Amino acid sequence: MPSPPPGLPRRRSPAAATAILPRLRAAAGPSSPRGLLLQSMALVLTSGLSSSHPALASRLLNSLLPHVPCHRFPALLRLLPRDHLTLLLLSSAKHHHRARTLPAAGALHALAVASGHLPSDLRLANSLLSLYLSLGSPAAARRLLADIPRPDTVTWNTLLRACLRMGLLPAARRLFDEMPERDLVSYNSMLAGYAAEGDMDGARELFDEMLERDVVTWNSMLAGYTRHGDMESAKKMFDVMPARDIVSWNSMLDGYAQAGDVKMARMVFDGMPRRSIVSWNVVLALYAKAKDWRECLRLFDAMMAVGENIPNEKTFVSVLTACSYLGDLERGKWVHGLVCERWERLVLDVLLLTALLTMYAKCGDMGVAKEIFDSMSERSVASWNSMIIGYGLQGHSDKALELFMEMERNGPQPNETTFICILSSCAHGGLVLEGWWCFDRMVRFYNIQPKDEHFGCMMDLLGRAGLLRDSEKLIKNLQAKVSPALWGALISASRTLDSYKLGEFVGNKLIEMKPTEFSSYVLLSNIYAAEGRWDDVEKVRKVMKEKVVEKDVGTSLVGSSDPHPVAKDGFSLQQNSVMLSMLSEMGARVKQPSEV
Repeated sequence: MPSPPPGLPRRRSPAAATAILPRLRAAAGPSSPRGLLLQSMALVLTSGLSSSHPALASRLLNSLLPHVPCHRFPALLRLLPRDHLTLLLLSSAKHHHRARTLPAAGALHALAVASGHLPSDLRLANSLLSLYLSLGSPAAARRLLADIPRPDTVTWNTLLRACLRMGLLPAARRLFDEMPERDLVSYNSMLAGYAAEGDMDGARELFDEMLERDVVTWNSMLAGYTRHGDMESAKKMFDVMPARDIVSWNSMLDGYAQAGDVKMARMVFDGMPRRSIVSWNVVLALYAKAKDWRECLRLFDAMMAVGENIPNEKTFVSVLTACSYLGDLERGKWVHGLVCERWERLVLDVLLLTALLTMYAKCGDMGVAKEIFDSMSERSVASWNSMIIGYGLQGHSDKALELFMEMERNGPQPNETTFICILSSCAHGGLVLEGWWCFDRMVRFYNIQPKDEHFGCMMDLLGRAGLLRDSEKLIKNLQAKVSPALWGALISASRTLDSYKLGEFVGNKLIEMKPTEFSSYVLLSNIYAAEGRWDDVEKVRKVMKEKVVEKDVGTSLVGSSDPHPVAKDGFSLQQNSVMLSMLSEMGARVKQPSEV
């Protein structure tokens, strides 16, 4: 049984308690609500009420205790009553942050022993046991456990949860098997441990053994299946649940969202009897991830119209991302206003601030974007990337380059997306030499292997500068399979420069790669037709027939809400515009970073 540590002061007299009153006032400030509470506590300590009416004094002090600053806890511990309720309050999970150090927990333990509450007070012993385990001190927990005369189920469950929290599943199972008595909490804890480790066979075996189950039991199984992507088993479990709560619905919603199944996630969302902010955040993030920006904003409008849930950081990140990609500055400003309204209640992390500055950068308001960027105490790589590409899109390639060099000096290490941003910015500004310097630095200094997007930016840069031969050499040096993004960059360059030679080169390359691809011949035919080279147009059609290239009869919905018939052979003007529109979109996409 531990004894009070040497030097632990005895309970103070009212005169001694008076000495702490100025320190309490200084800690809280003269006019704050917390200051009034602390002064009230000091008044109770100095009034003699603890001696004349100990029960009343204890209740008053315990009601004020949660408002005491943590750094004042050790000093107040010497002055507080040593009754059961005070000690239990200080050691409870709700107030673990007040005894957040091992010495403070030891002092509390010694005080409980000295006041005669331990080892007989099992509730207090269990609370202290949980405190020691939360502080990562199994040795102190073992010493306390040895002094408990008759551990109960709560004691065993506390140890079981501690093992599971540390990831010791086999040890937890041995402890579970040795427990003299198990309750529903024991089973649910063990079940959640299996699910967290991904051992759903072990979880299912234990689940089938259980004679009693509650909604927590079912939710643990459901969360285990959804977390590991087994939506078929999750759906079966969900369908047979005797009762469901909001956690059950959110587990299914999140599971489908993680799997990228928009249709099933939306079906679950629409069928929910009640939605929490978690529900809205999951579905908003899903539509943002699926790049369905308009549906993301439409759902946000619906959420605000219902008014049952208050948006938080995750909500705003998804909505601001949608505004960024749609270029909807007015909507973005409105969302920014909502962020400002909730400024004090939000966790203003780097993710939210980056989403905010990215919205302004992509919408062209670099002044506000720079203000947000400068105000950030912490900046991620994405924060720098957003500013770099923002300057590039606005034609301020020199500022983008300056920011990139500042990032190298004072910011985080650039990643492959950073170089997509800076190469794209150089392309927009026609900074050929600077672009080559960045490309060379990426490969030689940062050891980043160029990807299709990097080559695409370089070809766009060379194409805009009229350096067709260098673009061709760059393509021939590619070892990997050429992606549509690369051809999109060249198509964009050829349209910018009105260079049919570049387009002809691309068309021939596409036919060489995919000789039976319908769109390749359409592209080359359009290029020749634009130059009035009708003989070459006929040659392309002849080759098409020889290669037995066919386009299935179908309908096209591009550019209209009504279907338009598509001819089986020949090239209509509508087909040409559709194909060029698609190729133009490829060219535009490659100039944007894959992530910022």
